[in-house]
Amino acid sequence: MSALTASLINDLPRLAGLAIALLGTIVVIAAYLRRDRRSAYAGMHRERVPVPKPAAHRDVPTVRLADSQRVDRLRKLVRLAPGEHIDVLENVPAPVPTPPRFRITLKRVLRMEDGSVAVQIAVDFGGTAVSCGPLVEETAFNEFVLPRAARDEPRNCVFHYQEHGDSLDFMRIKLRSVDMDADIAEIDVMKTELASH
Repeated sequence: MSALTASLINDLPRLAGLAIALLGTIVVIAAYLRRDRRSAYAGMHRERVPVPKPAAHRDVPTVRLADSQRVDRLRKLVRLAPGEHIDVLENVPAPVPTPPRFRITLKRVLRMEDGSVAVQIAVDFGGTAVSCGPLVEETAFNEFVLPRAARDEPRNCVFHYQEHGDSLDFMRIKLRSVDMDADIAEIDVMKTELASH
């Protein structure tokens, strides 16, 4: 009898593992079989639930999505010193000089009283007025004092979006960082165009 007890004690871990495996298999099979079984109360006592009306957003411009679409996305990280500019979109060659399609000019780097930094930029977007978040100060037409971007990007960036029939143009400018020693600003520029064919 002591040999049987000794052999049971030696096989106890294997027997426990076998019991756990069998119990797990039973649970999986029961869950699989209950998956397709509907409740006896599923069709009874149904209340009429009003169908919600489709949401109508009249204050936000919407664009209908077509079957075939093209998305052009341009993103640049530019470093500018005061007085320098970048042409984000190149002008199409023309016999008559045309204004820049999308130009950002760094006017100056500002050191604020609270120790933070900001830059004054001018944006030429083909003569179109651009908008800004509430933390950005507009000093003149398309000239802005832009604070360094924080987590709340929409509040401290310059942006523009416009619908053209079946396409949507979007542009965003934010200040990434400022090198105080060299007076160089690092500006993040993104331009996206969503067009349907």
